[in-house]
Amino acid sequence: MNLQLSKSKLWGHPLTALLQLSAFCIVLIAFRHWRTGNYTYFFLAWNLFLAWVPLFFAWIWRYRLQDKPLRRWKSFGMFGLWLLFFPNSPYIITDLTHLNNGIGKVAWSDILLLFSCAFSGLVVGLYSLYIVHKILEQSFKAVYSWFLITGSLFLTGFGIYLGRVQRWNSWDLFTNPANLFADIFVQIGNPDAIKMTVGFAVLLFIIYYMAISIISYAKSDK
Repeated sequence: MNLQLSKSKLWGHPLTALLQLSAFCIVLIAFRHWRTGNYTYFFLAWNLFLAWVPLFFAWIWRYRLQDKPLRRWKSFGMFGLWLLFFPNSPYIITDLTHLNNGIGKVAWSDILLLFSCAFSGLVVGLYSLYIVHKILEQSFKAVYSWFLITGSLFLTGFGIYLGRVQRWNSWDLFTNPANLFADIFVQIGNPDAIKMTVGFAVLLFIIYYMAISIISYAKSDK
């Protein structure tokens, strides 16, 4: 009975669905390589891996809190690591730009592949955001936790710009911090950076708010 219950919980867990979705993306990438013989979209597998990294940090943070409260500096560190890698999740949305390389002859399979990867990265990121939001609510009032989440989304929008346009990576904070911060200082006043930052921040906020609204309504409707 307990085994059946655990299996039921396992198959109903969001992590299982996310793994299935990412596996579907990997199958599509492999199928395209088999069909065309080229490695054009293999980079999507790496981007998907990076999209899972913030969820890993969110899970580790929540797991550590189950034993005992963390020291404040450790919580700040976990939040910082999560936020540093979080832009990698919605970043895959910008990979849709690769469809421009084949205007007029875009195969439906390429559209399916790029959208599936973008959607997978986005949902994985939103799940990690939800976990972090719940953790923050344990230490802050609701309005302050929402303030931190909203601020994180604006930083994420800027991070997406730095990744797509300026070609910076999350780990450059450790490997090339001087040049990274110098470019950040320049890009803060760039109108294109501001537009992209605000655009993605608002989009992510609306999608996240919509998701938790559905979750809250489903719980209250039981």
